[in-house]
This record gives sequence, C-alpha cells and structure tokens, in this order.
Amino acid sequence: MKKIIYIADPEILSIPIVECNEPLIDVKNRQELQYGPPPECELTAECYTKMRETIFEKLCQAQNDLPHQWRFRLYEGFRSLQGQQMLFEQEYQRVLAREPHKNKSELFHETTRLVSPVTNLDGTKNTPPHNTGSAVDVEIITEEGELVDMGMAAKDWNQVAPELCLTDCNSISKTAKQNRKLLLGIMNSHGFVNYPTEWWHFSYGDRYWAYHQPVKQAIYGSVEEIL
Repeated sequence: MKKIIYIADPEILSIPIVECNEPLIDVKNRQELQYGPPPECELTAECYTKMRETIFEKLCQAQNDLPHQWRFRLYEGFRSLQGQQMLFEQEYQRVLAREPHKNKSELFHETTRLVSPVTNLDGTKNTPPHNTGSAVDVEIITEEGELVDMGMAAKDWNQVAPELCLTDCNSISKTAKQNRKLLLGIMNSHGFVNYPTEWWHFSYGDRYWAYHQPVKQAIYGSVEEIL
C-alpha cells in the first residue's frame, strides 16, 4: 500500500499559506445542502455548518453528479481552534490507551492520523484543515434521507478501529467499497483532495490539498486570523 502522508507530517507543514481572505458562508442559510446534528459537542454547534464560499459552490456542483437522487449531508465544515484542541486531546488519550508502549513522539504522530494538532510537537503553531473553512466532512444520503452504506457513519470515527476509517478499507462490504469509491471519484473530479485515513474528509485550498498540486501553495489559512 502506498504510504499515507498524515495531515501534520513535515511534507504538509512545509507548505506556505497565502490567505485569499475569502468569506465563509453558512449552509444553514442555504437550501442546496443538507446537514446533520452538531458533531462531537456543544463547542461545534455554532460553526460546523460554515465553510469558505468556493468550497460551498464546488460541493454543490459535486452533488449534482450523485446518482439515484442522492444528496450530500454535511457532517462538519469549519471547526474552531478550541474545538480542535479538545478533539486532539481526546484522541491522544484513546491512542495512549490502545498503544501504551509508544513514546510521546509516536503517540503524537499516531493521533494526527485522525485529528490535526493545534500545536505541533516542537511547539510551533499549526493550522488545522477544518480551521481554514476549506475542509469538509461529508456523507451521502438517499432520497428518503437515509445514510448510504459506507461501512460506518462518520460520527463513529472515534468508536471504531482506525483501519475502518481508511478510504481504501478492505474489511467492509462490496457495496460500501463501491460507495466510498463513488464519493472519492466525484469529489476528486471537482478538485477536492481526500485525506486517505478518513473516507469522509475532503479539502480544497488548504495545505493538504496544496501538497498534491503542481504549485504547492495553500490559499486558505486560519479563519480566526482573518475574522
């Protein structure tokens, strides 16, 4: 299997950010996209339906390519640094409980498999993808509003084995594999980049996206720095 570059690996952190100052929009004020309940905790309730304007437009365009009158359902868009730090600390403790033999550096790196840090291991400041407003966690729902089979729901990411979250997971049904492949193909065709440890996570314009582009430069930085 091709090596997966984690979301806070040196290759990603070295990408420069040139903020374009594009505003956020709130999906709650629009009709095009569905969204679920606030994820994780009350810290996300006020902001999880927000995203950069271009991301919203591209997501709406991608939705038009879904078959069977299916639609996207947003699990989470923008996330505050406070909420991000809480998630990182919680995931760190889960990794520690699962792999107590690992040292601090190894535990930190394994935590970044599913949660981007607010502060890097060396103490420098990080810019988590969701904090830029350019990363979105999305699922697919049927015409009746039921989740399409992906092998797991996005909300269960912290309850299942990390391997089950992989976009290219081998331990799920043929139908779930096909649906993950469908989502990946549609999102890729509209310029989004998937984080391969999370089948539901896509971004456009952040550093992880920029790493996969010819011109390795991100156009979205921390939203909290431009508000």
